[in-house]
Amino acid sequence: MPENKKGAPKPPDVTEIDLSKAKNFEAASKADPSLTELAEKSKTTSRKRKTGKFNFSSAEAIPLPSGGKLYKGVTDDEDVIKHGHIRMLPMTIKEEEILSTQKFLKAGIATRMILDSCIDSDIDAKDILLFDSNFLMFYLRSISYGDEYTFNIQCTNPSCEKKFEHTVLISELPFEELSNDIKEPIKIKLPKSGYTVEAILPRLYHSEEIYMRNRNKRKGTGDKDERLVDNLLVTTIRIIDNDGNEVPEEDWQEFYESIPGIDSGTLREKTTFSTGVDEISDIECPYCQQEYSGTIPIGPEFFRF
Repeated sequence: MPENKKGAPKPPDVTEIDLSKAKNFEAASKADPSLTELAEKSKTTSRKRKTGKFNFSSAEAIPLPSGGKLYKGVTDDEDVIKHGHIRMLPMTIKEEEILSTQKFLKAGIATRMILDSCIDSDIDAKDILLFDSNFLMFYLRSISYGDEYTFNIQCTNPSCEKKFEHTVLISELPFEELSNDIKEPIKIKLPKSGYTVEAILPRLYHSEEIYMRNRNKRKGTGDKDERLVDNLLVTTIRIIDNDGNEVPEEDWQEFYESIPGIDSGTLREKTTFSTGVDEISDIECPYCQQEYSGTIPIGPEFFRF
């Protein structure tokens, strides 16, 4: 994917999709009713700010790394689908309260609630691509608390391991755009089994479905991590065998657990995309000059001045 060093991505052509074909599109509505009710209430917060007695900020247009691709069908907002921007309001104390509520954090709905509360464009946060959501959280931090973010890094040199501060300007973080040739459904011909998988890129509502899939499972010390399979299951539209027949949905989990490594590797390569906005490299430890590469830590202090 092409890298955009510092500027906003140029708005590419919009690709039309039909999300109604995705079997998991309505998954978010199956969540815990109490959590869903609270999350839905947050959706109107940004609209109410405009009519309240106190209005201390205005919405800012933030570029989407996806360029607005893959949103036609879930919104008619031209800012999003034509210009590749989303309008957002800075965070307030209400959004800070969401971040301090463990119930929301554990359920995986905190990000959606915060974005829904701050988005001023005509789009629901549940439909935001995960590819875009991490980037938006960084820029939401920038417009809410300032562009400069200072955090601690621990040196990876075993003979040093000292902590030191590093500062980044969020507006100058390099990021990658979604490739112009991405269209949904993504059709992936698996090299070993010969089966074809049709899938969509993950949205925020998929994270909530994964939470619900695992919520009632009895956990034991020997339980395996099923997130890799779950990520595939919630974004799959259909699986087709070598004879052109669809694999029944009830067999999808067994199918994914049975495919050889070269097939699973191909699936990850074709469906995993990252803006890289949280990646940092070539940072030198001031004590031993060891170079550090990794990701920007996002802890409780991230959304603070």
